[in-house]
Amino acid sequence: MKNIFPNSQIIRVKQTASTNCHLLQLSEKKNLTEGTVVVADNQTQGRGIDGNAWESEPNANICMSVILYPVSVKASEQFILSKAISLAVYDFISEYIQATRVYVKWPNDVYVDEKKITGILIENFISGAYISKTIAGIGVNINQERFFSDAPNPVSLRQLTGKTYSLEKCLHALHERIASRYRMMIDDTKSLNSDYLLHLYRLGKLHRYVANGSAFDATITGVNNYGMLEMLAANGEHKTFGFKEVKFID
Repeated sequence: MKNIFPNSQIIRVKQTASTNCHLLQLSEKKNLTEGTVVVADNQTQGRGIDGNAWESEPNANICMSVILYPVSVKASEQFILSKAISLAVYDFISEYIQATRVYVKWPNDVYVDEKKITGILIENFISGAYISKTIAGIGVNINQERFFSDAPNPVSLRQLTGKTYSLEKCLHALHERIASRYRMMIDDTKSLNSDYLLHLYRLGKLHRYVANGSAFDATITGVNNYGMLEMLAANGEHKTFGFKEVKFID
């Protein structure tokens, strides 16, 4: 398959507050080829979709951002980019961990069993009714052995397998997976949507959640085109939630 990012480059920095911010600043100074990556040995102020800090030991993990120009994607349907990026990371992790243990947790975290191995922050820039530019920040725990933040459930490939990995090889493998899923997003949206549901954490299983201060039992049934989580409560009520409106608790 032809590389969808044939002229992209990898820009390496020793340290930056945020690879997303670093890449955005570069993109404002010059035209960057689609698929260009900024990767940092040390990211001091990594952040996630929920605003929490992302802990990453220097020189132990992947801290990267990639720039995309999905100009055919409507702003109202921008969640398709979250699907593509999270599935790319799912594909990457599944090369090292049994795929049946790997999930995409809505909206776009990647889990192994009940532990979080990847955080993703996607920032879309809109022009009229369409997306003009996307910067996708991805943090993947690779070789970190211990975590010290108050994050409840982090895990790394090293902790899971007992092996140490080449960050360079992992970076290139992940970049290839991003290119592949991005192409699928453009050419075969139906398959991308199906794959996202297939690998969605807790899909079709009854669990407890909290929304508006009240706990309830429900089953995740899907995610709509706007990225909202669809659920069927134990009492038969259909529920739909946007980002930060519902919390997974059990």
